[in-house]
Amino acid sequence: MKELGLDDFLRLGPLLRRFLPVAVHEIWIIGSGAVAAAHADLPGNLRMSRDVDVVPIGTPVLYYDGQIIERELGEDSPFADANLFFVDYVTPALLRNTPPGWQERVTIIELAPGLRGHFLDPHDIAYNKLWAGRAKDIAWVRGIIETGVVRLQRLLELHETNPIPADDHAKVSRSLDLVTRQPT
Repeated sequence: MKELGLDDFLRLGPLLRRFLPVAVHEIWIIGSGAVAAAHADLPGNLRMSRDVDVVPIGTPVLYYDGQIIERELGEDSPFADANLFFVDYVTPALLRNTPPGWQERVTIIELAPGLRGHFLDPHDIAYNKLWAGRAKDIAWVRGIIETGVVRLQRLLELHETNPIPADDHAKVSRSLDLVTRQPT
């Protein structure tokens, strides 16, 4: 686990370029690490992560490609041992509940020649964490709201207009309720 920052992504970029399929020139960076790249002033606990979630844009995630990333940059790789974080090569399905317009709210950073990272907006990351609803996600959303990087009102607006299935909507509503309650 490591406090991530932009420098970590810039060091990771050439390795991603080396091990990602040749056709991949753009990637989504979708987890809490994405916030760390654009907001270096966040408290360390909000930049702390075990992994960086990477989704190729416009290229399917194939089994063999995933195996290469896992071997070279994954959880049990020498890269992970040396850098205290790893790459999780995930499918676009993890973005299915992200509020509409998220593709336009990204921060784009050139990670290496021929590879651009599209870092999700902090509100969209917080929303996905609300959907996940784990205790650590609720704590992270509370913390990021306290910094002012994410505004609760904006999360509520995104939730109100997000056309996700009713069960998913209810799940996010429950998480929002937990975020606004005083921690016990």
